[in-house]
Amino acid sequence: MGSPGNNCRLGTHPILLSLFIPNPISAALRADGFGETPFYHCLVAEILSAPGEPQGPCVVGYGLYYFSYSTWKGRNIYLEDIYVKPEYRGQGIGSKIIKKVAEVALDKGCSQLRLAVLDWNKRAMDLYKALGAQDLTEAEGWHCFRFEGEAMRELAGK
Repeated sequence: MGSPGNNCRLGTHPILLSLFIPNPISAALRADGFGETPFYHCLVAEILSAPGEPQGPCVVGYGLYYFSYSTWKGRNIYLEDIYVKPEYRGQGIGSKIIKKVAEVALDKGCSQLRLAVLDWNKRAMDLYKALGAQDLTEAEGWHCFRFEGEAMRELAGK
């Protein structure tokens, strides 16, 4: 196969995204992202076959994002998930996905592209910083919180 970083194409393919996600949530995943009122959008990275290779396009990664709003900054785009198959990492595919999401953000008038990463994922943090991202925990002291499951039901009084 050719150099994956240079032979990668990005697109939106609901069926291809389901290759990365376990079957029990695939129907909800398709409906939530590709139904009448999508909750998210997704880019899928495919490697195109080099001339003379029998294999067709191969899905190697994805970026799942959605739009949000900040009273301070206006429109935002949030990159919820970015994944590249291990054997294709370090070849520029993740960077291409992030750059494409940034392009979508600018086209939609967003002022920020936000994402979160676990503290053990130093490789991802290094990539984001190399691309120009600012670590808000270091710079501004922001911490992320969530309500989930029973805590959310209790909060809502249900």
